[in-house]
Amino acid sequence: MRIKFMPQRPTRLLVLFGVLLLIVAGEWWYRRWHPVITRATAHYLIQSSATPEQTSEVAATVEVFYGAYVKLFSDFTHNRLHEKLRLNLYKDRQEFRRCNRGVGWAEAFYVKPVCHAYYSQQEVNSYHWMAHEAVHQLNREVAGLDLPLWLDEGAATYFSTSVLRKGVLEPGRIDRFTYPIWWLGKLALSGDLQRDIATTNFIPLHVIITGKGGPDKDEQFNLYYMHWWGLTHFLLHYENAKYREGYFKVVRDGGTPQSVEKNLGPIERVQSEWYVYFRKCAAEYR
Repeated sequence: MRIKFMPQRPTRLLVLFGVLLLIVAGEWWYRRWHPVITRATAHYLIQSSATPEQTSEVAATVEVFYGAYVKLFSDFTHNRLHEKLRLNLYKDRQEFRRCNRGVGWAEAFYVKPVCHAYYSQQEVNSYHWMAHEAVHQLNREVAGLDLPLWLDEGAATYFSTSVLRKGVLEPGRIDRFTYPIWWLGKLALSGDLQRDIATTNFIPLHVIITGKGGPDKDEQFNLYYMHWWGLTHFLLHYENAKYREGYFKVVRDGGTPQSVEKNLGPIERVQSEWYVYFRKCAAEYR
């Protein structure tokens, strides 16, 4: 039997191929980005399609976060050299989503070496979504940390939920107009730890640390973000910051269950204390 590799009507195939090329080219043209401003700061190189005023505001803000971060994580950032951090600032959410296909529910994202965010006029804090991803960038490129999810997201939410007032960031002082803080009031913890674990209102500490078991992250991502934030805030501020030194040791050791037990104490005890602290935080934002 003779196999034909060439279709009987090659012209039709060429036309279809041409149409496909036009679609791909049109998609690329539609989604390409046109930054109009390039702004260099002490630590950042920013490309922006926002207004000059908005770009200046965000440039000043990322430098404030940078300063607060390197101060808190000084053991990891001391004497570390890095190139200017890259930030792409889009003029609004519509442009951000048009130019970045497949971002899903994300309002900003970081893919080394670029942090992508937009200027948000709809939020109380125009920099809000950018700040979270900027901390991921700081973790990776300034501190040189490759963290498990609970530590990476915990640090990002810890800084991004902190009050920024008159050009000064107050790490740990909670800004209620930030994610995931605005969800805390919906978290109804009963006071019965085992009951709340059974009803998936509270995620056990070993699940948070290992990333295994627990509710589905895609379906309950707000719940996870609240827990990542709450655990980090607890470790840095509980009882006059008694776990702060241990927290940084856990970060250095890679955030494993073994490092938690070694540097913080028995997981069951830490979980009990964290639960009470977390429940109190949630109650304050109802």
